[in-house]
Amino acid sequence: MLGEKMKNDSRVISNGPFKGKRIEFAPTTGIDGFHEISEEFMNKIFGLEPREYLISDESSLYDFTGLEEMELSDIHKKIHEVYYIDASDIKSANLLEIFSRIHGAKGGA
Repeated sequence: MLGEKMKNDSRVISNGPFKGKRIEFAPTTGIDGFHEISEEFMNKIFGLEPREYLISDESSLYDFTGLEEMELSDIHKKIHEVYYIDASDIKSANLLEIFSRIHGAKGGA
């Protein structure tokens, strides 16, 4: 019981302007299903290695605009060059949707 309380407390901000507020992370269930694609994508598109980023099912390209001074249009162009897909019609720019499309283009189910 004490261990459970400590676990829950670790999700509460202990100081600063948000002191006492709870942190709740978005689920990663969908992203976890595209583990290989997500690692490859983050490396090829953004030059990031695992442990250099945190993504969830709600992450989008918007979260990474500005890296290497890339704008959304630059990211779409790079995705097309690397994966031969057009992701510009995904208005939310959601990574999970993009990974699904890449999976389908690679012959996935």
